[in-house]
Amino acid sequence: MNPTRTIIVALALLSLLPGCAQSRPAIIPVEGVLLLEGKPVPGAEVQFVPMERGLGPEFIASGTTDEQGRFTLVCLGQPGACACENRVIVTDAPPPDESRGPSARAQSAMSRHYAELKNRPLPAAYANVARTPLAVTVTADQGAYRLELKR
Repeated sequence: MNPTRTIIVALALLSLLPGCAQSRPAIIPVEGVLLLEGKPVPGAEVQFVPMERGLGPEFIASGTTDEQGRFTLVCLGQPGACACENRVIVTDAPPPDESRGPSARAQSAMSRHYAELKNRPLPAAYANVARTPLAVTVTADQGAYRLELKR
């Protein structure tokens, strides 16, 4: 048997062994409410970062809260988050398009946008995946999550 053929046969056999290929977790529909000290947090970006080894940034689920702090997550273009343990990151959502740019009008819109955000500032620890105290395990049994931030 030539060396190239031996390598191909070995790789084919390895691919048949159980546990060699990591399968991606299921995407489970996820919605919830974000509260800070019991009050809704509007205009925040919520991200569920899966803790499964080998999953890249494309598996991070995200959504933006509405005026009542409600959010729905999207991952890989579909509603939901990875069915596994996730660390939760919370940051201010990006400002609207009209508030971007160097013009005085854009700067005024940016100031107005941040002044209108309720229940701020968000505690800095929640913005960092290594420091956030929030973790949830997404399962098919639970589709709604209540996230409570503390100052």
